[in-house]
Amino acid sequence: MNPAPRTVMTQPRQVVRAVLNEALESKLGGEVVVKSTTVSGRIFVVERKVAWTVLTGPGARSFSTALIDARLVSREDVEQVMAECRKSGGNFCETLVAWGLVPRDTLRDLLCRHLGTQLDALFGLTEAQALFVPQPRSYSSQLTFELAELSADVTQAPSAVSQSPSIPPVLLEGEVMANVKQALEEAMKIEGAFAVCLADANSGMTLGSVGSAGFNIDAAAAGNTEVMRAKLKTMKALGIKDRIEDMLITLGEQYHIIRPLAAREGLFLYIALHRANANLAMARFRMADLEKTIQL
Repeated sequence: MNPAPRTVMTQPRQVVRAVLNEALESKLGGEVVVKSTTVSGRIFVVERKVAWTVLTGPGARSFSTALIDARLVSREDVEQVMAECRKSGGNFCETLVAWGLVPRDTLRDLLCRHLGTQLDALFGLTEAQALFVPQPRSYSSQLTFELAELSADVTQAPSAVSQSPSIPPVLLEGEVMANVKQALEEAMKIEGAFAVCLADANSGMTLGSVGSAGFNIDAAAAGNTEVMRAKLKTMKALGIKDRIEDMLITLGEQYHIIRPLAAREGLFLYIALHRANANLAMARFRMADLEKTIQL
């Protein structure tokens, strides 16, 4: 006689924790994306440790603000360090240490508290969706943390209580990644295409990429987040209440197209094409179609 299927019972707040644990067990590392009605967040995992978190919503505070509030650096210091990181591709925290602005031990302690506070906020969400996006990447800092270092709450075992039917289900990683991969592979069939990715405009990190080994699409996407931010800032200053359909960058031998996702604010498709082979009008048309196929 086969045993009856066992229902796994979790508290609502275990959703984010469960997906983060999945990410920390992955050899690839990647990003945990969290979304609720009030707060969204991203948790970046490198070599089975937490490297960084980003929160968006009421009361969310960046690490640079925490540094300024602690009177460790000035706002001008932060702006100069960020400018240097954008220019060189360096790590924000490592640059702070290299410039002698903050001692490494002091920085590590503050970062640990900051990340722990943000994780606790995400774990405390009563209604949230979460997904793990595997993405191997290098991380130019040793300031990463075991989960137990960041929050005492994360070590508690989940209680066996019934799950509220109002809690949205965890998005299935395999289905999401298959959908993104399929869209990117279709984009590579566009005439002249040699690299394409789906990227996050808030962090500059890619959620998936396909293309030539000789072209660093991840670095290109990270750099062009600044282009998107500058355009949005200009539109706001001019009082233009509209959305960007796409942005075209024309080089001597290449076209680069940035296409924000209408259905998912903060994400954008980025494609690079050989100008000699590409049909620009057709490429833009195909990108508009492909955008609609991406489900996250």
